[in-house]
Amino acid sequence: MTKISRIDDNFMKEGMDIRKFFLCLMRRIWLVVLGVILGGVIGFISYKLYYAITDGEVTYTQGTDYRIVFNEMDYPNGMDYFNAYTWNQFVTDDIIVEYALLQDQSLSREDIMNSVTAKMMSDYRILTVEVTGCDTDKISKINEAYMTAMPLFADRVPELTSIEVWSCDDMVIANIHDKAGNAAILGAIIALLIISFIIACYYALDDRIYVEQDLACMGHIPCLGYDSPKFSQDTEANTSAIIGEAKVMSFKEGMKPQDVKDCDGVIYEVAWGRTSAKAVRYETDLLSKQNIKVLAIKITDCNEKFLKAYYRFGKK
Repeated sequence: MTKISRIDDNFMKEGMDIRKFFLCLMRRIWLVVLGVILGGVIGFISYKLYYAITDGEVTYTQGTDYRIVFNEMDYPNGMDYFNAYTWNQFVTDDIIVEYALLQDQSLSREDIMNSVTAKMMSDYRILTVEVTGCDTDKISKINEAYMTAMPLFADRVPELTSIEVWSCDDMVIANIHDKAGNAAILGAIIALLIISFIIACYYALDDRIYVEQDLACMGHIPCLGYDSPKFSQDTEANTSAIIGEAKVMSFKEGMKPQDVKDCDGVIYEVAWGRTSAKAVRYETDLLSKQNIKVLAIKITDCNEKFLKAYYRFGKK
């Protein structure tokens, strides 16, 4: 079994290079934008299709506002017992339902129980009773019956002086879904999270060479630097110091060991952003086994903007 060196062991323990990750991400930002747009479109269409299938018949609603006058003289705290929850129970209790049924014999208790709800806004003196259903004629009949039943209910409750019809709204379609935009946003967010996770996983598995630190696993072979205008002077100085007057040849991916037999050693040229660290390790080991000394590694075909951003160099 091959023993892992200290250099390899430390390399495996290194954390994520956040700066390099975001620079690589920016190079694929078009993919993120495209995925977010696609996720938003899928969310929007899914929302529309879901409600087109599940809604069935068109549902209508009609609301009537009632003004409630409390008997504050005899019951100064009487209004405390009447809120949105209690009114929602009252409008379907036997007293009001019986009054409504007396107004129209064609109505049934089930019709009323399945269609009538109440809600109250910030003003406790204004109550809205809504009638919802698919039969517009039945909705109108129930609403009209309640316009008589509600005032009669006030006569049965001592805390109330009267209930008066304040206003009656027109009938409108109730199942208009206006949250398609929210569904699109949710779809875009989900797509962003999924794409970000996939890119993060891809980055974790991607060992292509972008910066010198990616060659840490090759600690026994020095890196001359980048074949790039911004770094050319440093690379030349490193070459002079490390290679000196030795007779060297360049070894590129795709070449064979026998192509570089007659030399003191080789400079292994790594294509920026294309060659993986594992491939470099394999090739250099192969050369070493055939008694070809790898003197150094140089990164070629570099992306100048990427390297400037990574090292935070300004423009020339």
